[in-house]
Amino acid sequence: MNIFNDNLKKIYPDLMRVAKKMTKYNIDDAEDLVQKALLKALEKQHLFKGGNLTGWVVRIMQNIYRDELRKTKGKDFVDFEDEDLSNRDKDKLRNKEDDDLKFLNKNETELMFGNVNEALNQIGDKCKKILLLISEGYKYKEISEKLSMPLGTVMSDLLRCRKKLHQLLYGSSQYNEI
Repeated sequence: MNIFNDNLKKIYPDLMRVAKKMTKYNIDDAEDLVQKALLKALEKQHLFKGGNLTGWVVRIMQNIYRDELRKTKGKDFVDFEDEDLSNRDKDKLRNKEDDDLKFLNKNETELMFGNVNEALNQIGDKCKKILLLISEGYKYKEISEKLSMPLGTVMSDLLRCRKKLHQLLYGSSQYNEI
């Protein structure tokens, strides 16, 4: 085991060079990646059959990096420090709904929400229940259990209900799912 540890120490600079390139020269991410790869190499050292240790650990590092990319694929992350936000920006984040509706006066807002409520009442109880549960943040599986419906039925009914609601609100049969 000491020989394995000594060899890992020797290849550390090479691993950092590769990790920096993989993480587009983000030092913190590169160090984290090398640390995870070395930990995994130590855990799995019994699987090393000899040969190029650097290549073996680099392959582990590449696999870890790809796994992390897959986990975050399609997700946007915004990293900001709280002290960087002005008070106006903080208020805006807290009152986003108010900002989105500030161009409407009180009567227009009541009319808009009245139309939505009226449309919800017209589409039927089943659709209304599904749409309201989705708007409350329930997952498909939770809705399925709550309404005693198969998961596939919940998903297809949800799409049908959204289309109905769109038709009633906008008078258009074209519904864009995005």
